[in-house]
Amino acid sequence: MFFFKNESATDFLEKMFKPQKRLIQNLLFWGEESVGKMTTARAFSNALLCGNNDKWELCHQCPNCQMLDQGYHPDLMIIEPLSDENHKEEKSIKIEQVREGIKFLTFHPQIADLKILIINQAELLTRDAQDALLKTLEESRKNNLIILVTKAPKKLTTTIRSRLLSLRFKRASSKSLMDFLQKEHGLSLKESQIIAERAEGKIGLAIKLMDKDYTKSLEEKRKDLIKVLTQDFNQRSVYFQKLTKDNKELNATLEEWLRMLRSKRESEKLNLTPVKKTKLTNDILKAIYLLNDSNINTQLLMENIFLQLK
Repeated sequence: MFFFKNESATDFLEKMFKPQKRLIQNLLFWGEESVGKMTTARAFSNALLCGNNDKWELCHQCPNCQMLDQGYHPDLMIIEPLSDENHKEEKSIKIEQVREGIKFLTFHPQIADLKILIINQAELLTRDAQDALLKTLEESRKNNLIILVTKAPKKLTTTIRSRLLSLRFKRASSKSLMDFLQKEHGLSLKESQIIAERAEGKIGLAIKLMDKDYTKSLEEKRKDLIKVLTQDFNQRSVYFQKLTKDNKELNATLEEWLRMLRSKRESEKLNLTPVKKTKLTNDILKAIYLLNDSNINTQLLMENIFLQLK
């Protein structure tokens, strides 16, 4: 199994492969979108479950690996956010899901020497779900490991965070991204350089940029920004009403707008004065921060950014 090693976190995690060195503490993987948090959580869990090595690579021969290769392991559980029944665009991790995870951890490992529970996008845990999880974190068993993965740790309660060993995932260097893209995906030096520069240190984005359909969708986002800057208030309001239904899509759009604003050649298409260009860049940066760390009205936020720009 090959994956991009985010050295800001993986160097530390390697110390936990051997049982005698394993820390009896649950983990919090946090960092920006697309920096490899969830990929690492899966790879790390798989490596721990495989009992025949002390490296990231699996042996693919033991019973644990055979199950992992088939996409299922009885000692590994991953909780993902679910859509709200009444509002399909709104996702959360509910108390019922956490209770299932807690129940999973109460049983002894069936094959491996520990049970692992991963909660992805942990910032979407409801308050009730966080309260239910807290007791399990406080009374964690030696053969259990809980990993919370999030881009917005401040949305977790202070007591939850205090029970976890926090590992920050930082952006990677362009060189490390280029090396990975060339060695593992067979890209040429020029291809890897173009993608690495556009990915700006985000391995998840770099991998997506190899998909022509994805790059096409990013071009559409850039065209949208040009349109928004020329629209009247009502037209922008209709656009933002649709865009803000999905926070993940909104975040991806804002990130691409930022990349466009930072590109001298691309930003010329926007016909903005230097002052307005700087203001829009700063306002979008603030919007991304607020999206990750608060429950702000996103449509109102976006409308105000472009209203002030006028």
